[in-house]
Amino acid sequence: MIPLEENLLQNRWWENCSGIMRFFPKKQGINLRDIINKIDIVKEWGFDAIEIFAPYYGGVEYSGLDVINYYCVDPAIGNMADFLELVAQCHENGMTIIAFINLGYCAMECPVFLKACDDMRKGIDSLEAHRFLWSDTGKEKLDKSLVPYFMNDVDGHWCYSERAGKYYWVKWKGIDGNVELPQFNFGDNVWQDECKRVVDFWAGTGIDGMIIDAVNWYINCNWQINNESITDIIHEYPNQYIQPEGAGGFKDDPVQWISMGRYNSVQDYGISIWWTDHDVIGGAIESGNPSHIENALKTYHDRVVEAGGVTYIGPNWARKASYEQRLLECAVISTIGELFHDGGKIFDLKWPEQYKAELKEIIRTLQKYPALQAPGSREKLNTNNDDKYYAFIRTSIDKEQKILVVLNFQKECEDIVVKLKRPMEFIDIFSGRHMSSGNSFYITLPGYGYGIYLYKRQNDFNK
Repeated sequence: MIPLEENLLQNRWWENCSGIMRFFPKKQGINLRDIINKIDIVKEWGFDAIEIFAPYYGGVEYSGLDVINYYCVDPAIGNMADFLELVAQCHENGMTIIAFINLGYCAMECPVFLKACDDMRKGIDSLEAHRFLWSDTGKEKLDKSLVPYFMNDVDGHWCYSERAGKYYWVKWKGIDGNVELPQFNFGDNVWQDECKRVVDFWAGTGIDGMIIDAVNWYINCNWQINNESITDIIHEYPNQYIQPEGAGGFKDDPVQWISMGRYNSVQDYGISIWWTDHDVIGGAIESGNPSHIENALKTYHDRVVEAGGVTYIGPNWARKASYEQRLLECAVISTIGELFHDGGKIFDLKWPEQYKAELKEIIRTLQKYPALQAPGSREKLNTNNDDKYYAFIRTSIDKEQKILVVLNFQKECEDIVVKLKRPMEFIDIFSGRHMSSGNSFYITLPGYGYGIYLYKRQNDFNK
């Protein structure tokens, strides 16, 4: 394992990161060596980080999230030497790498669970048995005082095991709903200690952070257990990105996961929730009315940033869109202050080269312009019709750079007027064209078009 020491990456790297490309090795039928060979392509697209989904030895459910053995790489994708080389290659290329880890449940064929079942039938009070939640009747109710942060038995059921002669708790039934995946019991010190070892093991590989799967559904968990078993362990390593997947998506306040849970990022469920039809940007593009975006950002994203975190989101590929609509969606994500995320769909796009080149250019803007990066601020500007257009100023966290963004949600070419506080000079970041304005900025944008303009006179920023 890589020794515990400060790496050469920029402190709080996720605040300056353009985006994260997620790989699902088992789902995509690729191995770690294949991913190493794709690093140059990831960089070409403008992504600064790679995410490996469920690198440990897992089963077949949810792309391998159902753990069989935490302490080795899944043999279907390689071995630990391959994983360590991937980490090293990312760092040598100036990139970061994180892992998506499930700490909530295991596969039905997990040896630890099978031994726990045998021990329960024999009446043996073993460490393995203590990792799971058992019942003699299958009728027990769990504490719901921390809902919606820790959901316990809001959803799920007791499942009878013939092998154990007892019921065990299940939340997840697999992709096809035909398995009963055993939940770990965070209320037991035995699982808490094992969870600490698992987190420490993967943090010790030299990765730069973790996304922890479905934290709201960790049975008998609470803020103290979460911190002592998960986030405090990760924070022992320097410069670590930590995200609680699902947190903030169940009407739970995302800020609590930053302040109480000691994470530093959440997915922006104010904008989109992938397991529902909630999609503010997609809805705005479809309806031609972007007026709801600002309020969605204020009530979720802005509060997370104010608390010291960042938000993470990607295109909604499940929603049908034209090339121009998809480019606008990506332009919105790239400019409103999100950590841009993609699950590998970009690599498979069957788009004309001109549109692919335009998408690359959009993502690369996040690398080039600190004002567009996640922790910067955003100030909405009035236009000649805010029900058709969306305009705002982004300011870098150090106040040294400002950028004007103008977005057209109409399918036709539109003449847009943006109200400014003072005359300004701009540079179009795509064309390099120098532009001047009075107290109003006039621009014509094509259907579903976008404009991104760098404020030219830096000494105007604080007037």
